[in-house]
Amino acid sequence: MAEDLIYYNSRKRYALLALAGLAFVAMGVFMIVTEGKWGLGLVTIAFFGACAAVGAWQFFDTRPRLQISDEGILDRTLGVGLIPWADITGAYVQSINQEFFICLQVRDEQAYSSRLSPLKRRLASANKALGFTMLSVNLSGVDLNPEQLLEYIIKQSAMAQRPSASALTS
Repeated sequence: MAEDLIYYNSRKRYALLALAGLAFVAMGVFMIVTEGKWGLGLVTIAFFGACAAVGAWQFFDTRPRLQISDEGILDRTLGVGLIPWADITGAYVQSINQEFFICLQVRDEQAYSSRLSPLKRRLASANKALGFTMLSVNLSGVDLNPEQLLEYIIKQSAMAQRPSASALTS
């Protein structure tokens, strides 16, 4: 591969999330103003206001979400940095509610989990209980075919496992 494959958040998806959140915030305000339901109205405003804020944040976030290069995979949401092809020993697709993940099996999982914040480490451990791996590339919000990406990851990691021609002659 000559150039990196770079994927960004789906702006359409996050625009819809922000707009839907704002619609529910308006419903919360309506509940308070017209019906006097302060408790339910405030909970609705707080929760869906947070959803709208996340949607807006992701909509305006122009940083690459996922980068695939000759060296390996860099998923910004994982928070472990570049995962070289040679470290990937296997992978499989897992999904929950039509949200797809590529579960990466790596040579030294502890080396990567030590790079995670304590919160992300606990979340990764919970993911393992659900049948995921510690390092699962979340494809929600990215326009990628999970099966094609899996095939590419397996191919690249297999090629990285082969000894190079220079190593065979020395």
